[in-house]
Amino acid sequence: MQTNNNIMQGNEQQKIIVVAPAYPYRGGQALDEAYLYHIISSLGYDYQCISYTLLYPKIFFPGKTQYDSSKIIPYPHNERIQRLLSSINPFTWIKTYRYIKKEKPQMVIFLWWMFFFGPCIGIVSWLIRHYVPSTKVCILADNYVSHENHFWERLIIKKTFSQAQYFIAPSKYIESEIHKDFPTKPICTTTLSVYDCYNLHRYDQNSARTLLGLNTKEVLLFFGLIRPYKGLDKLLEAFSLIKKQRKDITLLIVGECYEDIKRYTDLINKYHISDSVKLVNKFVENEAIEPYFAACDVVVLPYYSATQSGVVMTAYAFEKPVVVTNVGGIHEEIDQKRTGVIIDNNSPENILSGVNFVLDNIGKIDYEANIRIFKDKFGNQTLKEFLKNI
Repeated sequence: MQTNNNIMQGNEQQKIIVVAPAYPYRGGQALDEAYLYHIISSLGYDYQCISYTLLYPKIFFPGKTQYDSSKIIPYPHNERIQRLLSSINPFTWIKTYRYIKKEKPQMVIFLWWMFFFGPCIGIVSWLIRHYVPSTKVCILADNYVSHENHFWERLIIKKTFSQAQYFIAPSKYIESEIHKDFPTKPICTTTLSVYDCYNLHRYDQNSARTLLGLNTKEVLLFFGLIRPYKGLDKLLEAFSLIKKQRKDITLLIVGECYEDIKRYTDLINKYHISDSVKLVNKFVENEAIEPYFAACDVVVLPYYSATQSGVVMTAYAFEKPVVVTNVGGIHEEIDQKRTGVIIDNNSPENILSGVNFVLDNIGKIDYEANIRIFKDKFGNQTLKEFLKNI
């Protein structure tokens, strides 16, 4: 492994500790941690992760399980993971601080995605700042204020983030949100990685559709956890319009529903589209993701709000164009009318227009080639430079 000169002091390898949910936790944060391991260790740092013994108490978790049963694990590194921290147990916060004090890393990076973890992250950060001054504290903010945007969140966020000396923002949108509250603190603005850690070449479109029992000319894909802010209600309404114009089409909805699924099955029946909608209400393991993306023509993200999107990064791994709403920083991930379409908002008419544009231009616009070129800008290149110079 090659190392940067800034990373070595004498014979001592510099250390970075990341505090984040790691496999076997599932979801975007665990995937982010895996890619952080890949990036940071590739630079020659001694990487360690402090993961959680408890993320959410069961009463607060809307899904079936917090754990990933996938057999394919992105960048496995279990030997680098210490499971010390409980989100609700202050004794583990002290234990985590003591471990960090003993290890004396150059930097601790806390992965942040929602206010619930404010007390836990805030107190551990405060202890490091006051009693391990040689260790720098950094927060990587997947979100700033959550999608639900409760009015009191910003108070918790500002208190927690005040302990950090550095921030990492995966989009310009998040950078601007942090900058409003912390205008003098340095922010590394970077991007998500393209999530190319899945099987990518087992299926072509025809074989994937055969496997999934899809026999229409065109397929739209909505992928990911189903939550109110993601706008599936608007997509179902829009699909009733799309279906009138494009008779030979299927809407494929894949993801575990974090609310009452009846809300959406009722809408499917209301719009009389049940014969053209395939609903897969479950969390999909890594090894089973490929057929859904391989089968589709376009991935549709009709969100009400967003910061950035791991679904876009997954679509790009499979070189699939996307239709997204112009919310948060998600537009930063799109090369307009080359890798997909940005629509102003998620009105059914806008979704219809965006989907029609992409489908009508298949064969005219080389989406795959455009995505291959465009996705080279992603992958935390600026994060690498930031870490080299801390």
